[in-house]
Amino acid sequence: MRSLKDFFVYILLSVGAMLSILPIIWMLVIACKQQGQALRFEFLPSTIGISQPYSIKVGGKYNTVIFEYVNEDAQTVFVKAEFAGDKEVEMLSEGQGIFTARFEGITAGQYRYSFLVDGEEVVEGNGLIKVEGEYSYNHPPRNGTTATESSITFRFRSSRSPVKAILSTGQQIDLAGPDAAGYFTAQLNDLPAGDYSYRFEYARSWTEGLAELYTYKNFVAVLFNKDFPFLKFFLNSLIVATLAAIFTVALCTAGGYVFAKKNFYGKEVLFYILLATMLVPGLIFMVPQFVIVTKLGWINTYAGMFVPHIANVFGLYLLRQYMETIPDSLFEAARIDGATEWQQFSVIAVPLSMPIMVTLFLLVFVGQWSNFLWQYITNTPDSPLRTLPVGLALFKGQYDIRWEQMMAGACFSVIPITILFLLAQRFFIEGMTSGGVKE
Repeated sequence: MRSLKDFFVYILLSVGAMLSILPIIWMLVIACKQQGQALRFEFLPSTIGISQPYSIKVGGKYNTVIFEYVNEDAQTVFVKAEFAGDKEVEMLSEGQGIFTARFEGITAGQYRYSFLVDGEEVVEGNGLIKVEGEYSYNHPPRNGTTATESSITFRFRSSRSPVKAILSTGQQIDLAGPDAAGYFTAQLNDLPAGDYSYRFEYARSWTEGLAELYTYKNFVAVLFNKDFPFLKFFLNSLIVATLAAIFTVALCTAGGYVFAKKNFYGKEVLFYILLATMLVPGLIFMVPQFVIVTKLGWINTYAGMFVPHIANVFGLYLLRQYMETIPDSLFEAARIDGATEWQQFSVIAVPLSMPIMVTLFLLVFVGQWSNFLWQYITNTPDSPLRTLPVGLALFKGQYDIRWEQMMAGACFSVIPITILFLLAQRFFIEGMTSGGVKE
């Protein structure tokens, strides 16, 4: 009977452990996915691949321009075209280093264009494109279509068959091939004029599917992206979290010692007033704290990021409750031996309170390490002291969010906390076994 009970307890603990680490697993999976795959609920590759959706217009006289840029090392590619008012338009990633952009309704003529590859301008050939007729492009697109008055010609490059084009109408077209260039093609005629969307469905091996779904390049992009100084953000977070934890522990240890072992007028009333402040939401204090930091000239400084948070009432409560368990006889014996107040504090109170001090250090460090809002409002966008949570927000653009790279950066941010917990856990256990003293 007992073994059966132990079995169910083991199962419950195992399930609880799995649920607790599920967010970490999810973060790692998203960090390893290809661009654009983060929000797709697909974790194991299938032998059937499905392309991103495309759109095309059938019927009517119009000019369409398709740009294609191939660079396996590029993270972001923008196209700047004269017919688009020289606006920088982000090109869609189709995987395997292929980026495309589509423009419709372009007036016939000759226009200048260039690419912005990870912030650097690239001009191919003479940098000119001639638009005429019903369909034009500067390079043949890898996967795409051409349309005339009543037909669509599908074109898709694949390493194996079968390949199908699936229209928004539900119609499925088998593509024939491959040709000498490796493209599968098919033509659909006698179509009513209108706008259509479609996608390709193609056969692939399991390893090809794995390569199309996962990549390690998100981690490389985070570490070596010149527009995202990860190491600087990481160092700033480490400095702010460490300073905040050290000063908070020092202040709360001193305060806890006074409230636990000293008697003065109004001690209990003052302590409960401090506890009452914990009932006030922290956001209420943010505006006056920001005003004070601004008046002191602490914007874009380390002091402005951690000083307002070192007065931690919860930490004071922890230290006070713990120090009350230390026998008064130890302090009395020390005073008889001629110990000063500082010696009683540093030689008796601090060593015996080390376990709870380490616990408070961890809590404050983790809280400040992941603090986003306060670090965000106390630093201007060009500040060199931005922390990692604020830096990760750079992956959120005006039109999209690079979830994959954001999760890769978050994976790196977990490393110091994990190491700190492992080291502090051992220290905490040693402190508990060596500091257990009873009256």
